Amino acid sequence: MKVPRCIDPEKIIPISRYSTEAFQTGSWANRRPVHREKISPCRVACPAGNNITQAMLMASQGDFDRALEAFLEENPLPGVCGRVCYHPCQADCNRGKWDGEVSIRALERAASEIGEAEPRMLTDSGKDHPVAVLGAGPAGLSAAYHLARMGHEVTLVEAGESLGGLLREGIPLYRLPEEVLERDMKRILSLGIRCRTGMRMDAGGIAELKEDNEALFIATGASMGLSLEVEGTGLEGVVPGIQFLKDVRGAGVGNVQGKVVVIGGGNVAIDAAMTASRLGADRVDLVSLEGEEEMPAHAREMEDAREEGIFFHHGWGPGRITGRGGRVSGVEFVKCVSLFDGTGKFNPSYDVSRTFSMEAHMVIVAIGQAPDIPFLKENGLFEYMEGHLAVDARTMETSVPGIFAGGDLVVTGGSVAGAIASGKLAALAIHMRSQGREVDETMARLRLGSGTSFSMNALFHEREGWDPGKVVMFEDLEPMFLDVRKPIESPRLTPESRRGNFREIDLSMNRDEAVRAAERCFFCGTCTECDRCFIYCPEISIIRPDEDHAAYRVDEAHCKGCAVCNSVCTRGVMSMSEGK
Repeated sequence: MKVPRCIDPEKIIPISRYSTEAFQTGSWANRRPVHREKISPCRVACPAGNNITQAMLMASQGDFDRALEAFLEENPLPGVCGRVCYHPCQADCNRGKWDGEVSIRALERAASEIGEAEPRMLTDSGKDHPVAVLGAGPAGLSAAYHLARMGHEVTLVEAGESLGGLLREGIPLYRLPEEVLERDMKRILSLGIRCRTGMRMDAGGIAELKEDNEALFIATGASMGLSLEVEGTGLEGVVPGIQFLKDVRGAGVGNVQGKVVVIGGGNVAIDAAMTASRLGADRVDLVSLEGEEEMPAHAREMEDAREEGIFFHHGWGPGRITGRGGRVSGVEFVKCVSLFDGTGKFNPSYDVSRTFSMEAHMVIVAIGQAPDIPFLKENGLFEYMEGHLAVDARTMETSVPGIFAGGDLVVTGGSVAGAIASGKLAALAIHMRSQGREVDETMARLRLGSGTSFSMNALFHEREGWDPGKVVMFEDLEPMFLDVRKPIESPRLTPESRRGNFREIDLSMNRDEAVRAAERCFFCGTCTECDRCFIYCPEISIIRPDEDHAAYRVDEAHCKGCAVCNSVCTRGVMSMSEGK
């Protein structure tokens, strides 16, 4: 039998009989892969600039200590924000375009509860530059926290007997339990911040603080409820919404009886309505000028209120409040037909031919708050804008050199996260001035994407191969490696179990739930060292990180620029650029 002759495989496929190191194919193309860590859109959207992807990566590995460390890089109040933040980060989560956004707020809460970590000092270069902070709400706490981490001697002055501002006084316990605030406060005060409580300021006190310190940051908030300009506001039983919530927290309100009408469309109105219901009101009606889609209240809080039996009436404004014997008995409303005038200014107009009336034993007016600033106007030095203190948006400095302001005292959007961001920005500006450096030049290195958020941590711990200006969008990810995992829902109290008590509505994930929720993160722009670029490179020209290099590198002598590494990078970290 004739044995068939074998075909020489080299006539079909060229085979190297030597190491491929002998064939320097890097000259075949001038494109080269570049390993650059970038920014996720969720981080850009976070006013506080939280290092979300790093925190999610650590949580996905079950390391909640390091997850908490990541949050504490930028935010002094992770426990608070994990409960009350309106989480704009989740609205911009890339996974939301795939199978549902990552539960970032719930995971920040989980990190604050499961993790153990202390704030890290950034530098001691501010040690000879003392700063005073007036007001211990979220803005003041944020400024004090970051200034102390940069070595400044910080004196925190608060008019109340306790620190926290409206976090302690104005947010109901079913949203923010007191022990959560205390846990965050303990970490902040561990930095050696000196506290002086029960001190109300006047013009002389402000001048003294400024004289004793190199800079002063004022964040006394907006604690004065706006009043209605209609007949009947002086009747007994008509109360400002923010004062009602403060009185409840301060044990100044017992049971609420009869029918309650809440006027307003924001979060304070929602909280006032839900609080009145918990205190025993027979019925609670909430009436807003805005339509349902226009209400400034957060959608989830409105849903909570509806679940608890609060009745909503949209597009009506109060015409007058009626009473009997000096006490409120009802409210007459007129139809609101538009909220803004032709110039876009808030200027409601009404159709007075369309009205309706409601019986009321109590009327809670929650149409907004304003800063209580007579003590600032005494010296006549500051400039104002729409009832708020005017500041330079780049630095938060007022018209008085060396005096800065933030939070609801200035126009910051009225959120806890926005207040934290303003305090953080002021801290950066104060520190830069103390070092003789310009804020604008520094911010160019720290700004996240094209927004207003920035990384304080990057000022002192900038990573190799990090590009904070480049945002990884969903289109930059590789779907081939993306699985489908539905969101992990946080447990919640049922509406029935909330009645008559102030137990927290949203409950915490356990460790396993939190790990699975964090595993859903795409970690956009963050290298997880998955090694796909290394494994799939046909020329084995990707060099892994080592002791001397934190990032993947390219052996340019052998890289053909085929872009396989770019194609298999799930996180959008590898990209192609022109070679030398």
